Amino acid sequence: MAVSAGFSTRIYGEINGAPPYTDSTGAAAFDRVIAYNPSGIQNLPSSSVNIVPLANGYQMPNGAYVYSVIQLPPTGLNVHGKQLVTDASVATLATNRG
Repeated sequence: MAVSAGFSTRIYGEINGAPPYTDSTGAAAFDRVIAYNPSGIQNLPSSSVNIVPLANGYQMPNGAYVYSVIQLPPTGLNVHGKQLVTDASVATLATNRG
């Protein structure tokens, strides 16, 4: 039986913040947003990642709407993990992860 080692999704940028990623009005809010222009497809590991939904979505500075945050753990010399945003839903990413 084969086990999925990873999955691919289009990444629109990085964010800094903490779940649930909303302000007092319920709108998506982050400490920092770094938009990737152009966005690209990235391969990510199936294990050790958390996927968090953005309740109302968020429009990136590059114009793309994103609906999920993929939290990657710290690796190597990085003390902090990355938080990447994608236009895929949590359900779609869960299916792709296997």
